[in-house]
Amino acid sequence: MSVSSVATMQPAAAVFHEEQYFDWKVYALIGALEVLCGLAILGWTHRADVAGLVAHAWSLEFGLALAAGLGLPFLLIVTVLHMTTEATADLVTVWYGWVPIYRRTIAMADVKTCEVVDYRPLVDYGGWGVRRRTDGDRALTARGDRGVRLTLNDGSRLLIGSQRPEELADLLAQSPRPDAA
Repeated sequence: MSVSSVATMQPAAAVFHEEQYFDWKVYALIGALEVLCGLAILGWTHRADVAGLVAHAWSLEFGLALAAGLGLPFLLIVTVLHMTTEATADLVTVWYGWVPIYRRTIAMADVKTCEVVDYRPLVDYGGWGVRRRTDGDRALTARGDRGVRLTLNDGSRLLIGSQRPEELADLLAQSPRPDAA
């Protein structure tokens, strides 16, 4: 390989790409909590004075509170509630959010084994998202109850939730590893 060909090499293209949104129940829960918090704040600040509430309904303070109340859940949804998994021949990367707020990259050289698993999100990990159990196992999930469990060379285990776990596991199993030579 000549020096000029090394300088023009492109980064590896993603062989596997999956985007997952959290289950609709998560969004419904956020909406319900927003409504309850809004009603509680309105009731607390106006002490059930309906006439006072109506009179101040479109004041500057109410407008700012409404903007913050609607803006914060939107910010949460945009920054966190979206999981992307991307794999190349030598790396697996998982990140959360349109603007990645959490990112985990695993080199294929660090993967000892991988297997497709069914799991119970609430019982096994306490829900979806970035999770860690007391035994040290980690999970990166967004929805569903299937994924690929990686056992890393250091003995740690990582579950990557997927709607297409067989495809991801096949790719990971076929990836070359330095010790396989």
